[in-house]
Amino acid sequence: MIDLRSDTVTRPSRAMLEAMMAAPVGDDVYGDDPTVNALQHYAAALSGKEAALFLPTGTQANLVALLSHCERGEEYIVGQGAHNYLYEAGGAAVLGSISAAAHRCRRRRYAAAGERGGKD
Repeated sequence: MIDLRSDTVTRPSRAMLEAMMAAPVGDDVYGDDPTVNALQHYAAALSGKEAALFLPTGTQANLVALLSHCERGEEYIVGQGAHNYLYEAGGAAVLGSISAAAHRCRRRRYAAAGERGGKD
């Protein structure tokens, strides 16, 4: 059985290892990886878009979103109960040098300035 909960819980089978060893590879930073290029073209066609970005995990998607909006040394505003604040904040700090400015939320909305009473 292949368990996709994490990349650490399933050990590759011999067939999987052989497929990895036989796969054509290249540097995807320079657009030279045929497997990555094929996946990107497939995702674009599947979504009906000119181009697509495949992010296999929510953590990766959250980091891409944060890093596309923040420069190094900046902060992002987040609710104290948000998943990326509680479980992923270290990634933004380590990989992007950005920090979380956590605020109280009520019913999934940010408290207005008057509701906070100037505290936070």
